[in-house]
Amino acid sequence: MSITSMGTGIAPTGDKSLRIVNPATLLPFGDVQCHSPDDIGPAMELSRSAQAEWAALPLSSRISLLQRAQDILMELTPDIVRTICHETGKPRIEAMANDVMAALSVGDYAIEAAPQVLRGEKLHLGRMHVAFAAMGRSSYIQPRPVGVVGIVSPWNYPFGIPYSQTAMALAAGNSVIIKPSSYTPFSAIHIADIFAKAGVPKGLVQTIIGSGGTLGSALVRAGPDRLIFTGSGKVGREILTNAVPGLTPVTLELSGKDPLIVLDDADLSRAARAAVWGSFVNAGQTCAAVKRILVHEKVLDQFNKLLLEQVSKLRLGWGWDDPEISMGPLINGWAANEVDGMVSRAVSFGAKIAHGGKRPSGLNRNFYEPTIITDVDRKAEVSQGEIFGPLVVVLPFTDPDDAIEAANDCIYALAGSIWTNDLRKGRELAGRMPGGSIIVNNVSYSYGLGATPWGGSRESGFGRTHGDLGFAELVEAQHIHVDKGGFTRDVWWSPYGKEGLDRVNDTITGLFGRTSWASMMALLRVRRSMKK
Repeated sequence: MSITSMGTGIAPTGDKSLRIVNPATLLPFGDVQCHSPDDIGPAMELSRSAQAEWAALPLSSRISLLQRAQDILMELTPDIVRTICHETGKPRIEAMANDVMAALSVGDYAIEAAPQVLRGEKLHLGRMHVAFAAMGRSSYIQPRPVGVVGIVSPWNYPFGIPYSQTAMALAAGNSVIIKPSSYTPFSAIHIADIFAKAGVPKGLVQTIIGSGGTLGSALVRAGPDRLIFTGSGKVGREILTNAVPGLTPVTLELSGKDPLIVLDDADLSRAARAAVWGSFVNAGQTCAAVKRILVHEKVLDQFNKLLLEQVSKLRLGWGWDDPEISMGPLINGWAANEVDGMVSRAVSFGAKIAHGGKRPSGLNRNFYEPTIITDVDRKAEVSQGEIFGPLVVVLPFTDPDDAIEAANDCIYALAGSIWTNDLRKGRELAGRMPGGSIIVNNVSYSYGLGATPWGGSRESGFGRTHGDLGFAELVEAQHIHVDKGGFTRDVWWSPYGKEGLDRVNDTITGLFGRTSWASMMALLRVRRSMKK
């Protein structure tokens, strides 16, 4: 595959290109020319022009074009899935379910919710409402697009994440510039092509290709009106630093260390199956992957047996032609080395490897076995530190309060789950857990629910994508106040004098006094004074 154009965006003029290699097969997939930092200015100019044209369209017209993009995505799904799999090495079912289906779900939500979420609303002014209405005054909130949204997207879900964020941004009336990971540019190029084929204004969705350190920084400095970053905490901090001079608002979705809590009344078999999927989906390269399995000590041995039975069923390899493959490679050998290093350090401090803990024989060095660590302290590096790979620890707890304390004892707070047959207890404990999304009796899939907000707190970032709260970050809530002009002056206008002082005093008494008769008489005096 070789691509030199990016939909209807600015053609790259850089003197470098990227060669994308399938991490599962080590075979080249394609070459793509890089943009130069000098391309960012023209891309931003084109984006602003396209956004003005897009925002001027009736919402119904924008929705129609977005629906056309969804239809095109459906038609192109086989090609897109092929690209995702060859760029990341993940099994085909994961590309379909976790990238394409999630993208379609969020896109569908954006189309359905936009007319309701983006319409203006009349505000109630509290205690002042009746008095102001009598004076012919009213207030409205009118959402308006922020402008250009920059999306710096990761390689682990190279289509699902940027497409869903793009669909939300476009539905809100914005334009989008996507800077994808240099490991997975072709997946993001598909996004620009889809919207171009749908017939949106030229340059409304652009993909810029190149290294994050060069082009990502240049995009931030170019001054988009909102920036959405998904990735590591280290790069997130760099993005935030670069955004400060221009006061660019940033949404950060960073690392996670998600806990899965198994109470003693849980369906242990189902919880074990979910724990294996949640820990090792996408080879554990998921910000919301399960990284800490907290199990009630009463059922620890039974659960561990079920967990090992389930993980032993996973087959590793290149899953494009083999639907029995459940786990692909890590994105590169360096990532596998990072996992192996953390496992080695954990063992050196007394931890035990219940499963995995090494590179599998017969596969290239990008692969690493699904690894389960036990007999480890809650404060150990492997229990607390960021790791992007197929590695999970199992930790016992004594009672629900102890489980919640352990779940909270972490700098990350993205997502988590509670497993129990007592749904009331599950909801109560979920409310005490850290993170932006907690699931009772399921795990790690709510990113694909377009109506639900997604994001974390602590060192997992801030801000939300998806849902009404995601829309709120893509619009400016503009307040519009209307005065019919029925009075010759206002309470606080100059010149002041004693009459002005009396007028303000009566206004305070009328609006906030506790005596009904005195308040009513004070407001009548204000009304007469303002008619003079």
